[in-house]
Amino acid sequence: MMEILLMCSLLCATDVIAAVSLLNPRKQPKLFSLVFGEGIVNDAVCIILFNTVNDFAKDSNAVLDAKAVGVITLEFLLLGVVSIILGLVFGLGQSYLMKKVRSLTRDPVAECAIIFAVAYISYVVAELLHQSGIISLLFCGITMAHYGWYNLSPQGQTTSSVVFQFLGFIAEGFVFCYLGLTFFSYRTMPFSPALVGILLCVVVFCRFIATIGLVSVLKLCKYESKHPNPLNYKELVFIWYSGLIRGAIAFGLVLRIESTFPGRDLIVTTCLTLVLFSTIVFGSTVGLVSNCLFGDMHGKKKDESVKDPNVEAVDEDDEDELSDPNEAVSSDSSSERSGFHGPNQYPLADSQYSGSLVNDGSGDGFTRAPSGSQVDSARRSSTQRKPKRKSCGNYLQRFDEFCMKPIFIRKYTSDKAHMNEAFFNDFIEKGE
Repeated sequence: MMEILLMCSLLCATDVIAAVSLLNPRKQPKLFSLVFGEGIVNDAVCIILFNTVNDFAKDSNAVLDAKAVGVITLEFLLLGVVSIILGLVFGLGQSYLMKKVRSLTRDPVAECAIIFAVAYISYVVAELLHQSGIISLLFCGITMAHYGWYNLSPQGQTTSSVVFQFLGFIAEGFVFCYLGLTFFSYRTMPFSPALVGILLCVVVFCRFIATIGLVSVLKLCKYESKHPNPLNYKELVFIWYSGLIRGAIAFGLVLRIESTFPGRDLIVTTCLTLVLFSTIVFGSTVGLVSNCLFGDMHGKKKDESVKDPNVEAVDEDDEDELSDPNEAVSSDSSSERSGFHGPNQYPLADSQYSGSLVNDGSGDGFTRAPSGSQVDSARRSSTQRKPKRKSCGNYLQRFDEFCMKPIFIRKYTSDKAHMNEAFFNDFIEKGE
């Protein structure tokens, strides 16, 4: 029974990197958020669940009964909560430090070193306390991106984005290279093709039930019946297929099983085989599935960008044609969030990046959005039309806006988020 629990905890994690790279967050913001968010949640749950089950399995006298289920559940919750708190503490500490000690922001190299050091310390402290270092590291990074990024210098903001994207790319390539090189070192271990086939069928079938089946049942219960842009079955098929890939998380966790655990060798070879098979088969065909379902989104973008190389900006005569925000919206409206607009669909507030991204139509030739005053009036009018019901998320957002951000962000104003969005858009446009 413990072997089954370990296998289940290992196969919870999905590798959505290939799927996320195929999605355009501007044209498909809702689908992008669902796939990316599900990948993060699955990885976090997988890591915490595996650590909990693995610690429980170390006791040779452990018996899986009702009491053991309660102990595992309690340890699961405790491990997750403590690891998240450690990540939040270190992330908020780094943000407050960069806010108060401005001498640390004079050199972008020092800023990147401080970010890296704080994140690594959060990982080490969590491991020393027998918590999940990966979860602590994840939430530390999320917190520093949400608060600490604003306290960096303009050079530090740009440099840190490039440096950590580079490190992430190198680390991802190293993991899969190491996976391929070490796979044949386990050829002397026991291997069961039948078990691999059964588990593969279980993964595919259960993934189908958990995505398409569950959402279909919810739709029968009027789920998203009043939503302006509900999930369609094309998006559900893509979510189902992209979640079939098992990657680096499962590979890294399976090697942490102690050699004295009964059936370890068979678990290792089975898990590595599933990781390789799903990565090669599903990872290489997810692009084909995306093209069949949504078309070549990136190809259309490239065609539009090279339509007329002599035109560098939007003509003044065409500005009236682009004044209606609805005309700039992508025709694929089924993937857009309700009340959410793409980065360049509506304007951003004036910022240090406004000159490069938000201007009157001159510059790099990209389509520009209306002025910030029009956005404010649109938001006010939409608010007057439909009074929103306040939920728990609204209260958390207001708490973050009026309490947390003024404490941990230097010279915080309400347009800081728009500055972050403007920088991100500028970075994406110039980096492609």
